[in-house]
Amino acid sequence: MSATIQIQPPTLLFVDDEPNILKSLKRLFRGAEYTILLAENGEEGLRILAETPVDLIISDMRMPQMDGAEFLSRAAEHWPETIRILLTGYADMESTINAVNKGKIYSYCSKPWEDNELKILVNNALEQKRLLDERRQLFAIIEQQNQELKTLNDQLETKVQLRTEQVRLSLQKIDNAHNALKKQFNNTIKTFARIIEMRPGIKSGHSKYIAENAKELAQRLNMADDDVKDILYAGLLLQIGKISLPDDLLRQPLTDMTLAGRKRFLHHGQEGSNLLSGIDQLKNAAELILYQHENFDGSGEPHGLSGSQIPLGSRILAVVRDYISSLDGFITGASLSTDNAKKRLSRKKGSLYDPAVVDLFLALLSESQSEDERPVIDISWTQLQPGMEAVEIIHNGMLYLKDQILSHSQIEKILEMRRHSKDLVLRVRV
Repeated sequence: MSATIQIQPPTLLFVDDEPNILKSLKRLFRGAEYTILLAENGEEGLRILAETPVDLIISDMRMPQMDGAEFLSRAAEHWPETIRILLTGYADMESTINAVNKGKIYSYCSKPWEDNELKILVNNALEQKRLLDERRQLFAIIEQQNQELKTLNDQLETKVQLRTEQVRLSLQKIDNAHNALKKQFNNTIKTFARIIEMRPGIKSGHSKYIAENAKELAQRLNMADDDVKDILYAGLLLQIGKISLPDDLLRQPLTDMTLAGRKRFLHHGQEGSNLLSGIDQLKNAAELILYQHENFDGSGEPHGLSGSQIPLGSRILAVVRDYISSLDGFITGASLSTDNAKKRLSRKKGSLYDPAVVDLFLALLSESQSEDERPVIDISWTQLQPGMEAVEIIHNGMLYLKDQILSHSQIEKILEMRRHSKDLVLRVRV
């Protein structure tokens, strides 16, 4: 934005009914760089003012028809920016005072005038007008620039709002995509856990039960959201290392295993950790799986860690894992009742398990199930066996069986339904 102030030669208008006075004034200012206009009466002066911009007027006071006071008053009304000077005699002082007030006259000069004084008076008046004109033009330029700046600011604000909205929408899309990826990743982990449990000998439904209860315990312990997520993933994939174990070892209770077989079985935590450690999102979960068989008193595998040396997530997973394993007979060789499984956890506090975690888990169990009510788990069709207590069998969204002990014939019908549709939910009581 730029602007220049144009400086034009000043235009002077002399108004007097005496031609000799007009000639004298014209002669006095002839040498200066002025544009000189002459009028012999007020009417003619007003007409000139209407046609031509004038910077300064010198008017005689005594004129017929329209005196100088009236002329200058009308000039002030229509062209207020014009400098007005009155020529007057000493005898007209009272009229001069009235003219100064009425016509807003810059100054007056007595007749006969002294040339230098009149020149100085005109020069000073024009200088003042020049300064006022420059001030007005500068203010006009500033106002114009302010308006332009306001327009630019409004446009900029609009652009910023538009850009902000675009950024917001872009971030929303990124968030939606990120949330979709997280959901897809979670679903993938859950699907992978179900695939692992389709292997005969790996307990079906245990991973989901362990993961959900371990997550609840972690939240009650006020663990960070990321740590809770790691525990959930570790619970779902806790049995992944068992894939490498032979079938006969998977079918044995822990108490029936030989020393070598037990050592090999406990090694599945390391196997599972090795399988997952190459996945960045699962590195922390892999560490929890690695230390799942460490005992609180330092007698566990693989490194003999004790107490707080064992990651809290691993201590939580061990308690929930062994509780449900006690119910299905893996720990002692015979299925324990929920009451006896709880008593076993209490007896092993401080040796196998973190006492604080055991107490918190027992409190959770007392809230979530009545006495001797065994957990309900989802299992794979590969795990179906006669004698299982089916809480509900759902096929294609419809309830097929509820609260029944499964027979050979019922299992055959369930497997036949699966061959025609994969939408099969199997919930049994441990």
